[in-house]
Amino acid sequence: MAKKGLSRLFFAKYTYAAESGVKYTDGCETEKLASYSVETESSDDSDLYLNNGVAETEKGRFTTGTLTHSTGDLTNETSKLILGLKTTTVTIEGIDGSGVEEMIYDDDVKPIDCGVGFVELHQTNGKDFYRAIVLARVAYNIPNTSANTRGESVEWQTQEATARILRSEQKDSTYNHPWKYSADLDSEDNAVKYIKHKLNITDSGE
Repeated sequence: MAKKGLSRLFFAKYTYAAESGVKYTDGCETEKLASYSVETESSDDSDLYLNNGVAETEKGRFTTGTLTHSTGDLTNETSKLILGLKTTTVTIEGIDGSGVEEMIYDDDVKPIDCGVGFVELHQTNGKDFYRAIVLARVAYNIPNTSANTRGESVEWQTQEATARILRSEQKDSTYNHPWKYSADLDSEDNAVKYIKHKLNITDSGE
């Protein structure tokens, strides 16, 4: 089995309340993926020594991680969602229309928790399948930005963003603070349906 592709990127706001549990809202697909990586951290194994040897072991558990992904760009819609940005409308003489939407980066910027989903393309025994991956809860850092001037030929530039991966607060008979879900499907369309189901994304994006 080998990975051979990557596509789609979905976001949804994550909230939790004791009386209603985990909810995802305002889901959307606004970016196109170039690459992603996940690095995880776990607690240390805990060994019980008896008779000069290890008698019992409590294996380490996931504690946190880092999601890094590169996209073609980072749209204002995505920035508002993952960073909790405020906006205002600025009227400028000489610019037609109802005004310019201004994104405000100030002391009130507070990245919100999000669920994130994407699709890996795999192949095994000559047959393709699609792995849908959902990170249950992440908190984005304010992205670094850079750009190069255009030369004689176009140098394509992507936008990198990083987020801290957290455990979900969901705990019931099936889930015990999950941080990641995945499912293998026979088509990209079905993988997308799985992600939309997990992140409560409707076709209208509501």
